[in-house]
Amino acid sequence: MVDNQRLIGEFLRAKREQIAPAMVGLPQPKRSRTRGLRREDVAELSGISTVWYSKIERGQAAGISPQVLSALSQALQLNPSEHEYLSNLCSLRNPCAHKVCQQLVPETKQLMRQLTPLPALLINARLDIIATNEAFDVMAGLAVAQLPAQERNYLYLTMNHKLWQQMVSIQTEAQLNQQIKRMAGFLRDSLAKYPADEALKKKVEYFRASSAVFESAWTGNNVLAPEDLCFTHQHALLGPITLIKKIWWNFSGDSSSRLNLYHPQTEHDFQRLAKLFQ
Repeated sequence: MVDNQRLIGEFLRAKREQIAPAMVGLPQPKRSRTRGLRREDVAELSGISTVWYSKIERGQAAGISPQVLSALSQALQLNPSEHEYLSNLCSLRNPCAHKVCQQLVPETKQLMRQLTPLPALLINARLDIIATNEAFDVMAGLAVAQLPAQERNYLYLTMNHKLWQQMVSIQTEAQLNQQIKRMAGFLRDSLAKYPADEALKKKVEYFRASSAVFESAWTGNNVLAPEDLCFTHQHALLGPITLIKKIWWNFSGDSSSRLNLYHPQTEHDFQRLAKLFQ
């Protein structure tokens, strides 16, 4: 829990430094060495004492109430994903009711086969790809299961694999950097939910050492929960196709993962996918 208190403090400080006083209706101090808001500003906006807020930000406060957490979230203009991240860090219960999934069970394998022609991908909290169906591999233009184990990771492929980058329509360095930042946010969210997962911690350290963009996003305390998303993919056979990613959570025994299922927006595009497997 002590480590969580430190993470809470680091996160709050990073968010405090990103908010200019004018953003919350406060005057800009004429002389200030502090970036963004001061600690006393956050305390006042949250309705708590400066001493208590300072203890929280120094990582020395245990037992932060949901009411204080909500007040801090409002004061620092946190989005729902960031508020949930803080809630997970503050929780005294075991935040990992399920372990990170690492293997494909027969029932899920059968389900993924039956989802064709819709592309489907099973992924865990480390962004490791547990499985893909045939429709996804056809869309990507590669057999994901045949890649080396260490490469079967969504972020690794985004950073390093040209065919994968083409599929997710990454054409510029700016687009690549944006995707890396998003996935740094996913992994930070995962670490709050699975704080005892040593493999996840090692994966984060690997990406921090491998990418300056990831390191910057990580130290900036970016947080992003998994989300449904509408995105134009570059299908290896069909060309541009707009798909809506819907997320289905998968629980098997004491492990969990999520199934990303990609739906075409129109009946015409669905038929285009279906004809590939007729």
